[in-house]
Amino acid sequence: MKCPPGPRRKLSPVPEEPRDEHESASSSVSVVRRRRFNTFSPSSPPPPSPNANDLEAGVATMDTRRPPLRLRLRKTFLQALLVAFLLWFFTCKLTFYDVLSGSFLGLRMCKNPEYYGPAASSLSAFPVPENTTFRIPDTIDTFHDYKFRNHSSCQISSLDLHSAFSPLCDTRDAFLSAFSGGGRIGFDRPFIPLDCDMRWFTTEEVCSILSRFEKVIVVGDSMMRHVVGALNVLLRKDLGYGAVTNWNFDEQELQECFCNHQMDVKSCSVQGIFSTSSVLQQDPSSLACSEPIDLVIEMMLKFPLDPTEVSRYQDLLATTKPRKPYAFIFGHGLWNDLDIQASMNWLDEILEHTLDKAPYLGAVNNRRSHMIWPRLYITPNAAGVLKPDQWLVSQGDKQLMIFEESVRVEAAQRGVETLGTWNMSVQATKYDGVHLDLKGNLIKAMGVLNWLNLVDVDAW
Repeated sequence: MKCPPGPRRKLSPVPEEPRDEHESASSSVSVVRRRRFNTFSPSSPPPPSPNANDLEAGVATMDTRRPPLRLRLRKTFLQALLVAFLLWFFTCKLTFYDVLSGSFLGLRMCKNPEYYGPAASSLSAFPVPENTTFRIPDTIDTFHDYKFRNHSSCQISSLDLHSAFSPLCDTRDAFLSAFSGGGRIGFDRPFIPLDCDMRWFTTEEVCSILSRFEKVIVVGDSMMRHVVGALNVLLRKDLGYGAVTNWNFDEQELQECFCNHQMDVKSCSVQGIFSTSSVLQQDPSSLACSEPIDLVIEMMLKFPLDPTEVSRYQDLLATTKPRKPYAFIFGHGLWNDLDIQASMNWLDEILEHTLDKAPYLGAVNNRRSHMIWPRLYITPNAAGVLKPDQWLVSQGDKQLMIFEESVRVEAAQRGVETLGTWNMSVQATKYDGVHLDLKGNLIKAMGVLNWLNLVDVDAW
């Protein structure tokens, strides 16, 4: 009987005797030589991988294959992205300091909104002005070379008064509607006409416009006197004292009547310039125009008219037709408590006295079949918070708005055009609740110049 087999014992490997260094090297060399000349049959196993550390072969080789295409593309993409970011960052920095214009790269947010350089972009909600030489002055500070422009108490820029956009108004009707219906986006912000824009002229352009007329005659009250003062600021290129007779001021008046205070101090306002002829007599070097111009105001406050005022007014007119046309700017209302009938009687009498002295103004041009008699009526400013309570019933904003619309209708029946100012002035500083400061009157004066620029003087 056979015994069952017992458990198998695990045999431990017999330790290999150590070989000396020379023997090991010669063995490795022999192995390599054997493998180098060894041939493999199709049925034999493939050679070891070059990445394997084949101790039997005695050699190790490095993998020199290129990385996959996907990894190379990812690396290239990340490098390009880093370069693009660095380029955008440095361009944004240059745009921030106005070294570059970032609009073409979409970097508008990099611009410093508080920086006012020689040019300023128009509001993003409006189309930019036409890219023509004619409109370049609308996008720069045209006061940059005016006297006292850099004075700490006279920091007035034309860019703070008007924000340019396109299109430009091309007719008087379009302009008058745009100016009368325009407004501001915030208190004392730049004025923006409605639907189409107006020009902001340089002093050289102002001189050229006024020189087209034999005389520009302004008739009205203190508001119109301030418009004439603002026009003289443009003609004299002087923000500090351009609106007043500073040639006869003492030291106290020079301090009190400086810059914006030329109009908001009554004692200064009454010393305003009433005609360019007085400037030519007293301070001719201050007038920037090389062409002859004649701007004058006759104060005619209320109806019925004062005979002395009428006589002075008629003395401004020639009995024979001059070489160039006249232009008439009227302004009236508050002295008759916004009584539309009294204001129209005031206007009718002035027009009648005008034709008595200059009947050629009523003649019809046979070639063009209309009269060449440019006339403009400027309505009063909106009421401010400082307006005395005693006038809020008869001269409040409701009455002013009704008066402006009534004048537009009534004046048109008399061949007189209307420039409304309620919208322009309702969000503007009025130092006494009635009168605008220098900045507001500069806007009004520029409105007058735009209207004059659109008058067809060739028809004269």
